[in-house]
Amino acid sequence: AVYVGTVAARRSVALSFPLGGTLAAVHTDEGRRVRKGDLLAELDPASARQTYEAARAVLEQAQDAYARMEQLHDAQSLPEIKWIEIRTRLRQESACELARKNLDDCRLLAPFDGVVGKRPGEVGEAVLPGAAVLTLLDAANPEVCFAVPEQEIARIGSGSRIRFSVAALGDRTFEAGAPEKGIEADPVAHTYDVRAAVCNPDGELLPGMVCRVTVTAAEAASEIVLPVSAVRQSGDGQRFVWKVVGDSVVRTPVTVGRFVASGVTVASGVADGDRIVTKGVQKIGAGSKVVWQ
Repeated sequence: AVYVGTVAARRSVALSFPLGGTLAAVHTDEGRRVRKGDLLAELDPASARQTYEAARAVLEQAQDAYARMEQLHDAQSLPEIKWIEIRTRLRQESACELARKNLDDCRLLAPFDGVVGKRPGEVGEAVLPGAAVLTLLDAANPEVCFAVPEQEIARIGSGSRIRFSVAALGDRTFEAGAPEKGIEADPVAHTYDVRAAVCNPDGELLPGMVCRVTVTAAEAASEIVLPVSAVRQSGDGQRFVWKVVGDSVVRTPVTVGRFVASGVTVASGVADGDRIVTKGVQKIGAGSKVVWQ
């Protein structure tokens, strides 16, 4: 069976700032590949920097007072209440660390290698805490997604073989893993969503690419299917095909099986990799030369 599908990211994360502010810069665009740790966007850090510098100044004063008064306290020349007050000021260290974190959080970094999806944020906009600024897609581990009519979903099992071709990549063919079937049908289209993981080490497959998906049942995974027009019948009822050998064609007897949507299965006579004439077969005979266009 053949279906229309799309390549999708198995993981999609909406990235946001933990604090609000004005979006000062966006360093990437939709569809761009980024690496883990890359700087993607920044908030205006002026307010956060002022808060941090003020907190650091207070902490440095507390640390200086502690260093100067410690000797007096050890010599029992400092009232205990004064010593407690000085030690209390050192607790500004946690406030300084928080201010430093808020300053660091003005920079949005990529949490993993991926492809930038949607970019709803624009420079100059006021950004609320937790509001999505960018969407990052995990392109290293995509999946192929397609819808299957409810009357066909039972034919797809864990052993089904899934191949798909992508027009955007010159109709290159890829293989997917075991299918995962949705458990709830679309109430309008009466279809079930099916997904299958894809290995994408070179990063050629990008989310959103349209593909043509071919699903072969587990029991038919090793079958060869030819167009009906390619299979001929002689006067004695023998079925045969024209196999290309070198630059000529050779009449080759075959045993056919059942009819399927894309043609007829061939049980014997041809093997994977054989080149079979599928068009104009009524005009050729034994020894006919093949002219490649």
